Amino acid sequence: MECKRLLSHSLKIEREWGGDLRIAKALIQMSRTNRLMGLHKEGIPQAKEAMKIYERFGDTTRQARCLINLSWSLRDDKQLDAAEEAAFRAIGLLPEEGQQFLVCQSHRLLGNIYRSMGETEKAIHHLQAALRIASSSDWHHELFWIYYSLAGLFRDGRRYDDAHAHLEYAKLHTLNSTYNLGLAMQLEAVVWCEQHKFEEARSEALRAVDVYEKFGAVKGLEGCRELLQVIQWKLSSPVTSGRSGFNCKPLQMPAISCYSNLWKQSDSIGDRV
Repeated sequence: MECKRLLSHSLKIEREWGGDLRIAKALIQMSRTNRLMGLHKEGIPQAKEAMKIYERFGDTTRQARCLINLSWSLRDDKQLDAAEEAAFRAIGLLPEEGQQFLVCQSHRLLGNIYRSMGETEKAIHHLQAALRIASSSDWHHELFWIYYSLAGLFRDGRRYDDAHAHLEYAKLHTLNSTYNLGLAMQLEAVVWCEQHKFEEARSEALRAVDVYEKFGAVKGLEGCRELLQVIQWKLSSPVTSGRSGFNCKPLQMPAISCYSNLWKQSDSIGDRV
């Protein structure tokens, strides 16, 4: 909120005294901040305005950056067709050489868009394209988010062994990012839970709590503690030993609702263009 307040003041000053390029820079920063706060409808027009300014200057790289930011906001706002179009426009503006990082982010973005659309094969295709680019340059931050997205995608399709494998790869690329490690552990706890392996789920969730406490991640702690409540309820239930007695509805309780919000937030945080 404080960041948004300062950026709003800065944007007002730039509109009065600054040039168009400075206005565009302030707009895109505002758009990103609104996206991190979940205020997608505020961030979308700001990204569009910044993009039009860069179009007038013929700056295709910054146009692509704006389109990537716009596409994330559209995706989070459930405007999936528009998000898909913006992401492909970004790729079309980028040269074959020299901007591979932005190309990588665009493919990761498309993978997440197609995941939201339920188009698994397209999602895998673009996430693997992003993986090839990131692997060739050893971009650990991008590699984490790509593997994390693949793990979520396979979890959606109940391909749990694949989800676990990609989470292990994701953990290898957390480096010094305590928060990312917590996210991977939390998702792994969810996967164990959906496999009805509640002891493993509890162990992983407790590890995530320890990580979040060290980092001071309040929302992560809330999500894990709510997830632990669900796990404890399942462990104390007389039907937990039989798969037929398991109903996935409890996993739609606040623990997983909070986890879904963390997924959206983590996508946004990972998009530092």
